[in-house]
Amino acid sequence: MAYNDRPPGVTFVAVLAWLTAILQIGLSILILSGAINVPGASVPSTWFGIIIGLITLLVSFGLFGARNIARVIVTASLALSIVGSILQAITHQNANVVVGALIAVLLAALGIALLYTSRANRFFA
Repeated sequence: MAYNDRPPGVTFVAVLAWLTAILQIGLSILILSGAINVPGASVPSTWFGIIIGLITLLVSFGLFGARNIARVIVTASLALSIVGSILQAITHQNANVVVGALIAVLLAALGIALLYTSRANRFFA
């Protein structure tokens, strides 16, 4: 499948992954520099956020370029996001957390579905 034949759903997921990576890296840098204070944030966890952001950035470019390994990594990441969101909702049982977790689960499930449509499967083949 040619570059111009990238399914819109794959483009959508790739753009979201790219934006998420940029935000993750930017937020982590702001926390490390002291420009913003996040209670409970530690230096190791902030560096971990930068590393995850960089990996997500690379993977997003892989989605744009029809790299199947990128699709697998994003799928695993989205599946872990679903599990984490469900656990967070169960643990906190706060209405705002539950609503946020539900939205996160729905978006992650949508992302996975968009990466495995018949058109996406042809694109990554």
